[in-house]
Amino acid sequence: MTNRILTYTAATLMALGGVAQAQQGVSDDSITIGMHVDLSGPLAIWGAPSTNGVRMRFDEANANGGVHGRMINVVVEDTKYEVPLAARATNKLVNSDKIFAMLNGTGTSQTLASMKILDPKGIPNLFPLTGAASMTEPFNKLHFSQFVSYKNQSAAGVRHFASEGATKLCLQSVANDFGAEMDEGARVAAEDLGMEIVYEGAHKVTEADFAGVATAIKNTDCEVLMMGTTIRDTIALYAALRQLGWDKPVFGSMVPYTPIVAQAGGGKLTEGLYLSSSILAADFASDDPVVQAFVADYKEKFGEEPTLQAQMGYVAADLAVTGLENAGRDLTVDSLIAGIQQITEYKDLFGGPSLSFGPDKHEGGDGLVLLQNQGGEWVKLKDGLSY
Repeated sequence: MTNRILTYTAATLMALGGVAQAQQGVSDDSITIGMHVDLSGPLAIWGAPSTNGVRMRFDEANANGGVHGRMINVVVEDTKYEVPLAARATNKLVNSDKIFAMLNGTGTSQTLASMKILDPKGIPNLFPLTGAASMTEPFNKLHFSQFVSYKNQSAAGVRHFASEGATKLCLQSVANDFGAEMDEGARVAAEDLGMEIVYEGAHKVTEADFAGVATAIKNTDCEVLMMGTTIRDTIALYAALRQLGWDKPVFGSMVPYTPIVAQAGGGKLTEGLYLSSSILAADFASDDPVVQAFVADYKEKFGEEPTLQAQMGYVAADLAVTGLENAGRDLTVDSLIAGIQQITEYKDLFGGPSLSFGPDKHEGGDGLVLLQNQGGEWVKLKDGLSY
């Protein structure tokens, strides 16, 4: 009797051990990936096309037999760019949909809230749609970003204009995590360069009237303005400054890097605005056959022209596919992490700055570009901005 009990107990423990070792979101023939995305809120202009780009790349992978025989299943939840909804979406994706990894989540605060749920479960957070340094700092083996951080984008802009002779700096940012990080990068660079910060301002996400802010900035003696702004506030603040006759250089991050900002008021409202960006938009009108194939496929699938954000989603999904391929058939979180860390000097099909990862490097971006709005178009002025 005793031997029977011992044998039964050992068999039971082995079975339970097998269950415990089963990888959530991975079966013999599928991998489930989750996304928390703004599809209907203020950053839907980023979230919707980036989701299309992700779906397009995964559809390509699945059409070619999947990754090591597994089809990629993506489950998308709309957050409306609200932090509570991002947390709710993550809970659903983790506990109901049983995702293996989260990909390309929209927003800094939203992703931070999501990671508080993902991290204790050991679920990777891959290539979120934000350049926040907090996506990879402090280091966590589960966190990967495809961008140079906002902090370093801001610092690079400050360094560039300091090299042009600027010694006095103004800061105006949205009052959230993104704005705070942009300010931090500017302060660090200014201190290092001996620049004087003569004005610091903050505004709400919903702010629409910048006449007072523009007047306050004009009344300083600053020689360059760093804007930690998004879409509408970038247009409104920049236009207000120019209407007052303030003609000093103004720069922001990759967040306003959209046709809407460049073409506001027929391209006149933001003429001359600079951006320090971790990404470079493809010339979708070029004769490059690879780019033209992407444009044709995107238009056929979604009935609209691709955007930079669609490009970013596609790249995020391509990095995920590459990591999955490198991980091999025996797919676990650890093998996926190792697979992504093997990606070095990655060049996307759009000609953007290279990406590299490693055991100690989970912020993939290798470089920055300086852009300027000229006649309603973003024009690259410089590669390899230092930060």
